[in-house]
Amino acid sequence: MNHSSSTFSAEIQQEELERHLLESALVDQEQLTLAKKIQVRQEGPLLMILFQLSFIDLHQFSGLLDWMTQAGADVC
Repeated sequence: MNHSSSTFSAEIQQEELERHLLESALVDQEQLTLAKKIQVRQEGPLLMILFQLSFIDLHQFSGLLDWMTQAGADVC
């Protein structure tokens, strides 16, 4: 897998995560927009940014990691 295909895969996974966050009402659009702005500056994973901002708690963080693992298997 080359860099561009792994970047593409990460972008798809983030889009899926964003959709899931909004559909499950874990965060609202305003929170997601702020987290994405910070993510660009820090170049870190969206989940960590959401956790650092206290938009999600540790239990939600763990559940989202599990969800991403399952969703990642579905995307590949």
